[in-house]
Amino acid sequence: MSRTRRVKFIEGKEQMVIMLSLFFLFLLLSTLVLFLAQLFIDRETTLMQFEAERGFASSTLLLLQEEHSKALEAMGDANVKGIGVYSNNGRLRLGLGSVPNIIPLDKFNVMWRNGSDTQYINGMASYNKETGMIEYVRYSRFTIEMETGDLMLDEEGYLPSPLTFPDVLYVLFDGQEYYNKVMNVRFISGVSILSLLVLLILIFNVYQNNRKYREKLAKQEHLVNLGEAARTLAHEIKNPLSAIALQIAILKKTLPPEAKSGLSLIDQESYRLTALTDRISDFLRNPVGDPKPIEIRELIESLTKRFDTPIEIVSTSLEKAYISIDPYRARSIFENLLKNAIESSSEGDPKVTVEITKGKKKQCHIFIHDKGDGIDEASFEKIFDPFYTTKVHGSGIGLSISRQFVRARNGDLKIYNREDKGVTVEVILPLIHT
Repeated sequence: MSRTRRVKFIEGKEQMVIMLSLFFLFLLLSTLVLFLAQLFIDRETTLMQFEAERGFASSTLLLLQEEHSKALEAMGDANVKGIGVYSNNGRLRLGLGSVPNIIPLDKFNVMWRNGSDTQYINGMASYNKETGMIEYVRYSRFTIEMETGDLMLDEEGYLPSPLTFPDVLYVLFDGQEYYNKVMNVRFISGVSILSLLVLLILIFNVYQNNRKYREKLAKQEHLVNLGEAARTLAHEIKNPLSAIALQIAILKKTLPPEAKSGLSLIDQESYRLTALTDRISDFLRNPVGDPKPIEIRELIESLTKRFDTPIEIVSTSLEKAYISIDPYRARSIFENLLKNAIESSSEGDPKVTVEITKGKKKQCHIFIHDKGDGIDEASFEKIFDPFYTTKVHGSGIGLSISRQFVRARNGDLKIYNREDKGVTVEVILPLIHT
């Protein structure tokens, strides 16, 4: 892809590219924050399981040996709130501390099925949101697999005798510390994601402000350049015009009356050049002028009659398109652009066409197409510079003035090469209702 096409592809989409980049950066960093938060939560869950195993080992055996006083002391050291031995249907057989009379074994069986096989041997700890407690459940004997009812053989391959149902050991811990840690991690991760969002919004706002400042600075620099160009142009034209006017005045006094007709023509053209110079200076000092509603199709149709080369206005999506702009500046813009299109071909008819469409943001898009010689890549960088021209005859100030007038009405003027041959000039101006 050539540099021109890359610029054309990105042109006008810088804001969207920045927004998408910041959005993907936000997704990436948010995913990283959530991943780290899940790692911390998994770590706390593993620690919870470990503490539950340790508390079970230190106090449950003492309970089963009916050494209640030692069991209570061990429970206090291990932060255990209650220990219970339950039958296979979940009813309490032996308990110490705060334990329920019935435990929902169905819930724990579902957790076991979703977990690993070793949980049947090591037990399982889970946090109960309703009670704020950590519940640890473990089977004491595995002669029967409770959730399926399948008989399990012993090491020699025989059924154990007698067949017994396993007891369920239930240990209750205070889960407030675990809950607080998990909630802190979730809160920190939420605040981090929100902070990232705020930070990226601030970055985008800084980009927007910098972009506005750059555009304003570019406009100011452009105005300075055009102002200098206007002063230079006025000075360079008015000095010889003054000398010409002086010589005409002398010749009018010395030449016979029959020779003065030619002098009158020279005098008129000199006056026209002086007026043109003054008008260019006025345009640059006041690019807005006196805006009035103008129907763009009628304006272009009137301008096409001024050229010998045929200009076709193709079928458009707008029958009537009104814009608000100074009539003299509008005429200057489109007359200059149509003239450039007609003079774009060195081989013959450039086949100039004009198309008027309506954009998404209530804007009028005027496309002036030609099939001329096109613009080389080196010229694209300087094409809007004052006094830069690729023509043998031309001042190079027309495009600069035209874009200045369009931008003064909150529009834009763009130029790009066509894929087949020639150039397309796009003028964008806000539509108005009349």
